[in-house]
Amino acid sequence: MSTSTDHSLESIMRLSKSELLQGGKFKDFLATLVPIVCNSLSAYKTSFWLYRTEKDEFESIQCYDKETNNASVGSTLDPSSFEAFFEMLKSDLFTHIDSSDESEDLEEFTVDHMLKNRLRSWVGIQVWNDNRLFGILAVEWKVNKDFSIQDRLVMVTAASMISQCYDALLRLKEDFLHRNEVNSLRGEEKEKEKLAKKLSDHAFYTSHSIRHPLSTILALIDLIKLNWESREAYEELLQQLKIETMNLDDAIRVMTAKIELD
Repeated sequence: MSTSTDHSLESIMRLSKSELLQGGKFKDFLATLVPIVCNSLSAYKTSFWLYRTEKDEFESIQCYDKETNNASVGSTLDPSSFEAFFEMLKSDLFTHIDSSDESEDLEEFTVDHMLKNRLRSWVGIQVWNDNRLFGILAVEWKVNKDFSIQDRLVMVTAASMISQCYDALLRLKEDFLHRNEVNSLRGEEKEKEKLAKKLSDHAFYTSHSIRHPLSTILALIDLIKLNWESREAYEELLQQLKIETMNLDDAIRVMTAKIELD
């Protein structure tokens, strides 16, 4: 793996200790992550589109423009305008389109979005949470982009972070409900506080220490499927998969020990 990619992954992985991520401050975390991804991949623009299942549409809730150094809320992607492109986003882990594509299915998106904005290359990766499509992390370039395996690793890591932050948000909501349940119990205040702390600690540990390597492992498996013909990419991904599997094993051991001590 190249040194530049190592630095890109390192800058993103540092966010795993971010108070925004651990505190489930989802939109604030996105506002921090999206510019880092944009700069790491030397892109023109990066955005996160939340998939609204009830409306069957993607809504850009965070967009970063490198040229203006401006972060903002984007617009909703109307499936009726780019029907083929919209369906591709929901079916492919990675979507890579460049302005020279001659596919009639993608002509509307290419003409009305890419050429209109003088883009040469567009890439999106699906973000999954709780076995469902949660959103799309999208990156745009104004130059021809040969999307490499190293770039894919950066986006897989970022997508995993987004899922992890959303998990933290859900954990906080669940923790609030647990505390309400505990407060409704009869008994000594100390016992209620002790039970509340146990519930909170276990939920926190599961969300952060186990969910992150698991999300990355699942994404790496999909990447291996996409790149199995390339021996170099296959070995690189396999090594990364081994590392994340060891991280997951360590996390499970620690959690087991915590449960036994409790």
